[in-house]
Amino acid sequence: MGFASWAASEFATNDAGRADRAALLAEFEKFPAEAPHAILVIEVDGEPAGWGAREHGDHVISDLWIAPQFRGIGLGGNLLTALEAEIAAMGLPDAELETLATNYKAIRFYERHGFRVVWRGEKFSSPLGYAIDKVRMNKSLSL
Repeated sequence: MGFASWAASEFATNDAGRADRAALLAEFEKFPAEAPHAILVIEVDGEPAGWGAREHGDHVISDLWIAPQFRGIGLGGNLLTALEAEIAAMGLPDAELETLATNYKAIRFYERHGFRVVWRGEKFSSPLGYAIDKVRMNKSLSL
């Protein structure tokens, strides 16, 4: 599901074949197998529709993927809210995430949910095998 979401993205479409798609698929398959405790799945009628993760169990939301056929119906917001609730329940004051700097839809989505860009720069992506322009976003969870 995560790989399908990535493959359907504008970024993947404009990747010009730089990413090793087989290696990237293997990364998407390996992560849930190695860290099932870090993943929160959202379903529609019993079918997995998306997943989010806090890979290190801290305040950083490392993944948020909605299957292409389930986009636009509010699942991403519901999943994001649930991940934020997990972070807040740990007593952590803020949530943080990163996304591709040119993924304007994702940036607007996160901004609508209270996140603000706090950093922009180039960062090496191990799964992709090259550096990409990213933004880091932060949201205060304090009441």
